[in-house]
Amino acid sequence: MDNNIKNYINSSSLGVYTKYVRLVGEKKYLVKSGRGDKSKTSILEPVTECICYELAELMEIDCAKYSLEICESELVSVSEWFYDETEEKFYSANKLMKILNISRENLYEKLVKSIPNIKENLNNMIVFDYIVNNTDRHLKNFGFLEKDNVVRFAPIYDNGLALGSHLDDDEMEDEDIQDLLLDSDYAKCFDTSNRRQLDLITSHTLKIDIDFESVVNKYSKYFSEKRTKFILDLLKQRIEEVKKCCFQNQK
Repeated sequence: MDNNIKNYINSSSLGVYTKYVRLVGEKKYLVKSGRGDKSKTSILEPVTECICYELAELMEIDCAKYSLEICESELVSVSEWFYDETEEKFYSANKLMKILNISRENLYEKLVKSIPNIKENLNNMIVFDYIVNNTDRHLKNFGFLEKDNVVRFAPIYDNGLALGSHLDDDEMEDEDIQDLLLDSDYAKCFDTSNRRQLDLITSHTLKIDIDFESVVNKYSKYFSEKRTKFILDLLKQRIEEVKKCCFQNQK
């Protein structure tokens, strides 16, 4: 039987999200709505989580697994807990910075110096976030797992504010797609622009020659025609731009 062991509301600059943890037997799942209120919530964020998960699988970057579910007439994303809490401890980047006593300035270099084995993971996350245009990769939206004093990079998660999901349908209809693409590049992690974050790295190991069209088309029933076109144009443009960068380990 399902048992919601924690229920809470999460606020952001774009609205309010419902999140709660569901316990099914010995497994835990995170259930999350789109932004809005109980009377009406957006489907964009849950669907985007699922698209980004499938894109991450194709690019071969470790990502929390997401699926869609109707819960009390609301479309939500459901993600199985991605680590065993009896064996590992999770630290958000924000928490780890406090433990290591490192500041925000030159954060990329400081993290790599403190934990050298995560450099490839950081690089791949930066490239992935640029391709999908994740606008919400702040310091609590990526993290690390520790076991027996060994730290490793956690699977990426919270990709719901990507692929233009921060844009309302009215904005999509009223603006030119190229203008929307131009205006959509901002970040919260190592810089204020996903594009400028690429300048921090010299290599990545992502597989970027992927069939992204089939993934997007699989979920196109949830989107307007213009939003689907925006997402396809965004992915095509960003992948081509990544290919032009001077990365050494590109697959």
